[in-house]
Amino acid sequence: MKVSFLFAGALLGVVALGATAQAQVIVTLGSGRAHDCFVHAKTGDQPRQGLAVCNVALAYDALDRKNRAGTYDNRGVVLNMLGRTEEARADFNKAIELDPNLGDAYVNLGAMLIKQGRHEEALGQINKGIDLGMAFVHIGYYNRAVAEQILGRYKEAYYDYKKVLEIEPNFKLASERLKDFTVTRTPVKQSS
Repeated sequence: MKVSFLFAGALLGVVALGATAQAQVIVTLGSGRAHDCFVHAKTGDQPRQGLAVCNVALAYDALDRKNRAGTYDNRGVVLNMLGRTEEARADFNKAIELDPNLGDAYVNLGAMLIKQGRHEEALGQINKGIDLGMAFVHIGYYNRAVAEQILGRYKEAYYDYKKVLEIEPNFKLASERLKDFTVTRTPVKQSS
């Protein structure tokens, strides 16, 4: 049986996948201001206040290398929420420089690149992040699916959205994106 995919409303779907379609990963930290930075990145509430908290944590808290990398990553998420993509990119790159095994930072960099329309480059970063491992792997698969869908790789996008829901069944963004697809099954002819 052959499975084929029809993407419903291709042009409308690409427009609908704009800047708000990608998700970002936050890095969980212990306590104090670095943790508060994490909370702001996770909730998306009061991003300007979150940015101030992240700035103070990075400037004054005694953070080990791993927690400093996580705080840069979380500040990058907040900066990206504020539309300050170049600063966000610098923070994601700083997080990667401090901890090259922080998969979340690669996925977040990929999400920012999607926002900038740099989908092929985004896929490379997201794949690296998924391969390294992440705190919330379903977000990596979701962002990869968004980039694949925009690039017209509908089969890959479909399966990545399905993977997201296997990992996190209540992830509404993936459920919504799957509505863009119609899957048809056609019998494969048997050779004699």
